[in-house]
Amino acid sequence: MSLEWLAWALGATVLWGLGTFAAKPSTGRLGSRTMGLGATLVEGIAFGLVGLLLPRGPLLADAGTILTAIAAGALGATGYLFFYEGMRVGSVGLVGTISAAGPMLTVVLSVAFLGEVLGAYQVLGIVLIMLCIVLLAYDPRHRDASRRAAILLSLAGFFVWGLWGVLIKTSVQDLGQGNMDLLLGVAYLGVAAAYAIVRGGPTPSQDPPSRRIWTLGLFVFLSGAIGAIGLTVAYDLGPASLVGPVSGTYPVIATLGAAAFLKEKLTYRVVASLVAFTIGIVLVSVV
Repeated sequence: MSLEWLAWALGATVLWGLGTFAAKPSTGRLGSRTMGLGATLVEGIAFGLVGLLLPRGPLLADAGTILTAIAAGALGATGYLFFYEGMRVGSVGLVGTISAAGPMLTVVLSVAFLGEVLGAYQVLGIVLIMLCIVLLAYDPRHRDASRRAAILLSLAGFFVWGLWGVLIKTSVQDLGQGNMDLLLGVAYLGVAAAYAIVRGGPTPSQDPPSRRIWTLGLFVFLSGAIGAIGLTVAYDLGPASLVGPVSGTYPVIATLGAAAFLKEKLTYRVVASLVAFTIGIVLVSVV
């Protein structure tokens, strides 16, 4: 099996990790409404542009396949809304890490319904990658971040992003990258419009965010969009049961960034999670 998918998945992991780290200060100043609306709008536009630029054949798929791609886009966009709404009542680390465990659901569904088969080394690698996420998510020193609303919103993100991976794999196989990206763009923009109607647009602040904060926010939006596009390519090239767990480790990048720039302490749990991640990536890559 070619490992080209791994490069795309790791690229998405790095971008999402950096974006999650940058989301800490930008969300605090810009607010969850601005971040959620910006993320869905930018990603929808990005998918639409990529779909227009890529070569596309005639859209001959049946209605069920088209609806699958639109559902994937709606779930992907909704995951961002859960993520940023969750950050209103919980920490970025808690919400981001629980949401990042969504690929575990992708693995289960892809093996159960897509007929994918995993080797023993790959199963062990996935277990280690999931262990990495669990180690990052559990922090007994910050029990106040485990408020009920934050956990429920994080679990909602976990489910919708887990389903997103399976639907993307199905859609890209049946529609091709170009057609699927166009449909994803339509779905993302539709969710953004609905969210703006329900929640309203960004509210003016008496203390306007600085240019640096807006730059960070834009970086978060772009890193999320580029990472998502790269991940759809990874799903096209590789099995969903492997692509999902690799991409779901982006909280590792955010944790390292917090330790390097925000002076957060690297605990034994964090070190253990990084070791598990490294070994897991090597095992998942075994052909």
